[in-house]
Amino acid sequence: MSKPKRRREMQTVVNALDYFVAGVPPLGNFQLEIEHLDALVGSSKEGDLTGLNPTAEVSLIGLSAYFEAFCKAHFAALVNICPETLKNFVERRQNATVNLRNIMSMRGQVASRLGNLISEEHDFGSAREINGMYQDLLRITPFSASEANDYAKFLSDRNLLVHHGGVYTFRYSSQRFVRRTAPGLAHWDSLVVGKNEFRRWRSFLLRMAKKIATTSRTALNDLVARERMRLSAEQKRAIGMLS
Repeated sequence: MSKPKRRREMQTVVNALDYFVAGVPPLGNFQLEIEHLDALVGSSKEGDLTGLNPTAEVSLIGLSAYFEAFCKAHFAALVNICPETLKNFVERRQNATVNLRNIMSMRGQVASRLGNLISEEHDFGSAREINGMYQDLLRITPFSASEANDYAKFLSDRNLLVHHGGVYTFRYSSQRFVRRTAPGLAHWDSLVVGKNEFRRWRSFLLRMAKKIATTSRTALNDLVARERMRLSAEQKRAIGMLS
């Protein structure tokens, strides 16, 4: 009686782009998104008397969304490319978990999508949270104290637009106008976001995204060298696409 033939298991071929959310390197995607916003703002018109620019306001909100998405997608890519980074992460966050149902839905792609699962379970909504996630993963803190302060101001403007239509609240006024002799009046005056304000925050967030990409890539390469990890050609190629 002949022996039954063993079925050959299909091996999933992973290429460099498979390590990235939607198959696109996060920094390049962020740059493309803000270029689109910049074009919108550039073609918009501002009020002659008020200086108000609804397009700039909405685009500033978009900046916030795209930057947070970048921070999350970049973190995911680092883990996807080199799951060994999680050794540091779980030492700091021993209660970190992933959704088993999501793991089941990924089938044979868990190895190259693990970072997606983990990043989805965590918050990247502030400089402190972003620093904490990257610190626990690669021992880096992208935001300096002054940069974290600037980012908090940006988020304050974004939140005022989203939750209050840009009209000053008592909390916003007390935090932002402490040193002004003629502060904006709460529930009367409004935040003015024009082309200059948008471009100032765009430049700041782009600079931060490049800093996160560069410092994390360097830290990952250092970790690989220090631990003498053996990476595939596609893993090395993906690292090169990080910044």
